[in-house]
Amino acid sequence: MNVCLSIHPTVARRFPDVLVGYLHVEGLRRFALPGDEIEQLFSAARARLLEEEVSLERLTAEPRICGWRKAIESCGLQSSTYRSSPEQLARRILKGQGISTPIPVVNAYCAVSAKYLAPLGGYDLDRLPGMSIDLRSGQPGYDRFSPLGARPEDMPITEDVVLYASGREVLCWAFNHRDSRATCLTTETDKAIFVGEAVTPEQHSGLREALHELSSVLSSAGVQVDRAEFIDHRSLDIPIEARRCDRVRQPPFQAIHDRLV
Repeated sequence: MNVCLSIHPTVARRFPDVLVGYLHVEGLRRFALPGDEIEQLFSAARARLLEEEVSLERLTAEPRICGWRKAIESCGLQSSTYRSSPEQLARRILKGQGISTPIPVVNAYCAVSAKYLAPLGGYDLDRLPGMSIDLRSGQPGYDRFSPLGARPEDMPITEDVVLYASGREVLCWAFNHRDSRATCLTTETDKAIFVGEAVTPEQHSGLREALHELSSVLSSAGVQVDRAEFIDHRSLDIPIEARRCDRVRQPPFQAIHDRLV
């Protein structure tokens, strides 16, 4: 399956410093990292945050988090209610709570994400409904979303909300706030793509570091990993599984109001 990752031009215009990076992996079922080593990843994340003097009291003023708060607000949402994933993770880790899910690789990438305050998400390539993953604005009446651990009505699709989608299926809502149960990683996932993004220059280096460390963690745990790739407003799309692909055309924005979910 040939899949393209793209940034829609409207998103690039709204966020001219947008940068999206990804890792394509295979053999994820071979991921073998002992629980104590995953705990070490969380300890390293907390140590780095404390070393950078990131605290609960100062978290919202931290430039990387502040940038995400502004991006969430630009989507017409309250940033205190709809927190970015790095803010959610940092809060937990600074409280000493960590992350524990039934899927070890999810715990691992959350630790790496928190360490660099860089959002990361993982999607099952075999569960994608289409041949593209697009960072674009929401299309009310066309998009569908099944949020993990939340109600769809609490996460409305509007033209202001930036999201990842494959066809009409929303993979992640409000940049990185909430993943979909339809395309998230499971214990059976073997082929996946890990995606992260930045919307301010202050977030760029953290995103690059996070993806490179995640690549190292996955490789050391027996997973086949392609090198990290990045796209921005100058290179709006890139192939994921092959070196060439045909873009899947999305329905024109002006026509979506005639569609039903």
